[in-house]
Amino acid sequence: MPRFFPTRLALPLLLAALGAHPAAAQSDPSKISGPDACAACHKLEAAAWQEMHHFKTFDELHRRPEAKDIAGKLGIANIKTESTCVQCHYTSMGPAGAAKAIAGVSCELCHGASVDWVKVHNDKNNPNHIADAEKLGFISPGNIYKLASNCFQCHTVPNEKLVNTGGHQVGSALELVSWTQGEVRHHFLSGKTNTEDTPERKRLLYLIGRVVDLEYSLRGIANAVEKGNFVKGMNVRIVSGKAELQKIADALPDGAAKTDVLAVIAAAPKPAAAADGAGLKITNKDDILAGVKTISALGQKMSDTYKGADLAALDPLIPTANQGTPYTPAP
Repeated sequence: MPRFFPTRLALPLLLAALGAHPAAAQSDPSKISGPDACAACHKLEAAAWQEMHHFKTFDELHRRPEAKDIAGKLGIANIKTESTCVQCHYTSMGPAGAAKAIAGVSCELCHGASVDWVKVHNDKNNPNHIADAEKLGFISPGNIYKLASNCFQCHTVPNEKLVNTGGHQVGSALELVSWTQGEVRHHFLSGKTNTEDTPERKRLLYLIGRVVDLEYSLRGIANAVEKGNFVKGMNVRIVSGKAELQKIADALPDGAAKTDVLAVIAAAPKPAAAADGAGLKITNKDDILAGVKTISALGQKMSDTYKGADLAALDPLIPTANQGTPYTPAP
């Protein structure tokens, strides 16, 4: 199994640089074990990862013309040593003040920094090893809300200066089913086949993904202080997100799920901005953050309690085309 760790890449992780939004903060570098710790057991998953853009970004991102252009506008000399880029595009590892970029987007940015739980997770003699690891910070595939949060906290790009000054796009058109079933799929627990998710799980992925997209779009706009593409783009995401959730509510029969989805929509106020010189002020920030709290609780509730079998009415809304091609192991 190849080792993944590049060396001698100094990385002071400056989480407050350039107005980075706290929702996009990376896993604690001092708690990162590194991809090798996962690959020791999850060999096929690691092989799939090496074919993903998440892996390749380590060697490719800093060479891309558009990335260089964004860095230049922000005065960033080295993409791999600035937290504005690092917090979403790289995995950093090491003690505070001396962390190093060791990989692109890797296992622990999705499943939680593992120093505290990896030994418990690996203890197959413990029948409760997964549940016990979760208590210590492991984010299991079963917790769709927390997994989705790790996706959208970066893919909504909640960094106003990065967008307005750097020219970064305002988030990705991330839809959880089509993205998780495509290039990033790495489901080998049942053998050597990269298994597609069941229809029941896809329904949950679709629903919770829409909820979390709205949540993190609201989180992003709540602290906006400038006129520009960031506010415009986040407003588009919020309006679109509420419309998609309304389609879900319309498709669902009367019952708890429909009631909860309507509650999510109702909890998302339209951002109100007041001009202040060249900038602006979100005048209903407190209402937005209260809505975020409600949406977050509902999203976690859905993840914990909903059964995909009860959400068949969503099937016509769920995309059937995937974002990229899943990895297939060589025979």
